[in-house]
Amino acid sequence: MIHESLETPIQGYYDAVVVGAGPAGCGAAIALGRSGMKTLILDRYNCLGGSWTTGFMNPLFDFKNKTGIVGELVSELKERNQFGGFGNMSFNYEYMKRILERKMQEANVEVLYNTTYSRTLVEQKRVYGIIAENISGRFAVMAKMIVDCTGDGNVAANAGCSFELGENGDYTACQAMTLMFLVGNIPEKYRNGLMLYEKLGAAYEKAGKQIPFKVPYLIPVPHSHFGVVQFTHMYDYDPLCAKALTEATMEGRAQIIDAFEFLKAYDEEFHDLELITSSAMLGVRESRRIIGEYYMTLDDILNGSRFHDPVARVTFNVDFHTKANKGQKCFNVKPYDIPMRALIPKGYDGIVVAGRCISGSREAMASYRVTGNCAQMGENAGYYIAKAIRDRVDIRDVRLNLVLTNDSIQD
Repeated sequence: MIHESLETPIQGYYDAVVVGAGPAGCGAAIALGRSGMKTLILDRYNCLGGSWTTGFMNPLFDFKNKTGIVGELVSELKERNQFGGFGNMSFNYEYMKRILERKMQEANVEVLYNTTYSRTLVEQKRVYGIIAENISGRFAVMAKMIVDCTGDGNVAANAGCSFELGENGDYTACQAMTLMFLVGNIPEKYRNGLMLYEKLGAAYEKAGKQIPFKVPYLIPVPHSHFGVVQFTHMYDYDPLCAKALTEATMEGRAQIIDAFEFLKAYDEEFHDLELITSSAMLGVRESRRIIGEYYMTLDDILNGSRFHDPVARVTFNVDFHTKANKGQKCFNVKPYDIPMRALIPKGYDGIVVAGRCISGSREAMASYRVTGNCAQMGENAGYYIAKAIRDRVDIRDVRLNLVLTNDSIQD
């Protein structure tokens, strides 16, 4: 053991600090900034958007008829002819990055890239700040509310909040991880997308190898010659282990090279396909689920539960990427709400979580984890936090009359 005595400078005091700049974090920070809160958002990568941009995640699932920031993003992408394509719900990554940056600037949100969260500052179950590190060194920031949008619930778990993982703690039950990758020179006939299994399955068979996933898709970026492939599937890796995540990433890259080379070699239509790059972010579908003041259940999503404190309206089906059949196990839900209480770690103050790590069962998480829902819950959590800070009340006591859907919004 190395024993250290550290003196960490306090870099700033904020109303709210958002850790993680994915869809949930961006939604939260923009809403907080627009509400007049002094807000900092930090991320370990060099752009906003997280799985949208660093992870190459297309399409934008469960965005239709959502009010607020999700609708704004879609509208602005459409204005620039950068939305559409696959299922009329895909977008250009670079435009998404810049639109998000402009919205942060307009909301007076302070942004820090290439900054890594280190630990949570907590006393008697009240979170009051975090420690982070970047090229400038190690520093602390204090806040009235910390918003954990890491996806993995890192900030909440470090504070001591209870969580669930996999099936009764067994991480091998967690859904498969995926490393997305970009390809160029897509044949003209497939520039609105393609379910790739028939072609990839035949190519793998000719190569004498087993295909790792049976529901692959080619998802073109609108009005371009390139797109992303959702294919690689890595099973049985611990999402809370850095070594396992490294090994999963390496396996993903090996799968990418196989898929690309087999497709080029054994399918004449893809003879001129070009491999551009894999994503910088490994796509982790399932890790921690923080136990909150409310726990989303299978009954909630099947029965279309409504709550007095809603932050998101979910319509996306349950989608398990299972190793049993190297495919997907899906079933439909009745449109349901996520309550703010599911974002508040049970028994803790000064911290809220948003994104796939909120409080719920594996089945519920497999429905609400997609990016449109994460962005909406993050945004509306920001409004709850702002009101709690302004009124100096416990966030559990805040009541807002939020409109989650607007049927006049066009697809």
